[in-house]
Amino acid sequence: MNKLIASTGMKLAYTYLNSNPERNVPKLMDWIDRIAINNAMEGQRKAIRKIIGDKDNNWYKLILSMWTDVDPGVRKAFFNNFVLNENFIGVPIQKKYQEKYGCNIPWAILMDPTSACNLKCTGCWAAEYGNKMSMSYETLDSIIQQGKNLGVYFFIYSGGEPLVRKTDIIRLCEKHSDCQFLAFTNGTLIDETFANEMLCVRNFIPAISIEGFEDATDSRRGKGAYQAAIRAMDILKRKNLVFGASLCYTRYNTEVIGSEEFFDFLIDKGVKFAWFFTYMPVGADAVPDLLVTAEQREFMYR
Repeated sequence: MNKLIASTGMKLAYTYLNSNPERNVPKLMDWIDRIAINNAMEGQRKAIRKIIGDKDNNWYKLILSMWTDVDPGVRKAFFNNFVLNENFIGVPIQKKYQEKYGCNIPWAILMDPTSACNLKCTGCWAAEYGNKMSMSYETLDSIIQQGKNLGVYFFIYSGGEPLVRKTDIIRLCEKHSDCQFLAFTNGTLIDETFANEMLCVRNFIPAISIEGFEDATDSRRGKGAYQAAIRAMDILKRKNLVFGASLCYTRYNTEVIGSEEFFDFLIDKGVKFAWFFTYMPVGADAVPDLLVTAEQREFMYR
C-alpha cells in the first residue's frame, strides 16, 4: 500500500511540476520528502535542494533543460522509470533483499549484448577477443526480469558495440517499458530510423563515445568516427532525445577532455551528461603508452 501511495503521489507531483517547472520544483521536493519510502535517497534529496536554491547553478539549469530540450513523452518515461521505479520504489526493494540474502543487490545491471563491433579502436579489447560472442534475446530478457524482481529498473549495455543488436534492444525496451536503458555506443549506427524508434519506446538513452575533437577521436577510433558521432548527436538533439557522452581519457587527450572548451562544446551539441573512464590496458595487445600519468589523474579528479 505504501508503494502504491508513493507511486500515485509521485505521478501527481510530476503532473504538477510539468505545469510550471521553474516555479514548482521546490514544492515538488517537499512532496518527495514526505513520501520517500524508508527515507530513500536522503543524500541525493539534500543535494537537489541545495541545487534548486541557486538559480545560477549549472545543475539547476540542467534540470530546467529537461523541459526546454526534451520530448515530453521521453521526459515522462525517464521520470517514471528512473526517478520513481529505480529509486523510490526499487531501492527499498534492493535493500530488503540485501538483508535477506546477505549480499549486495546492484543499483544497476551492466551487460554486454555482444562482443561484436564495427570499429577497431586502438587499445580496445573488443577487436582482440573476437566478435562472435553474443547473448540471445531470451537471455537478455531473463536478466532484466530477474533484476526487476530484485528492485532493479536501470540496465546499461556495453560491448562490443551494443547497437549491433539494436533490433533486440528496441524489443527489450518495448517489453520492459517500466525500465530505463542506457548504452555506451560509438554512435555510428544511430540514424533517423533508430532515433524515431527511440522516440516510440521513450526509455532508451545512448552515451556516445568521443575522444575529444576530430583529430583525437579519429586517431584512436578510425577516420570518420568523429563525424559519425557528431552526426548522431545532431539527429538526437533535433528530435529532442536525451543523450550523453562516454569519454575515455588517455595520456594524449586528458587536457582536452577536461577542458572548459570541450565541456562547452558538448553542452552546445545537446549532451546532458557524461561518463568519464580512464584508459585501462586489457589483453596481450593492449597499449600501455595510453595510460595517463599521475598528474593527469589528479587533473581529472579536480
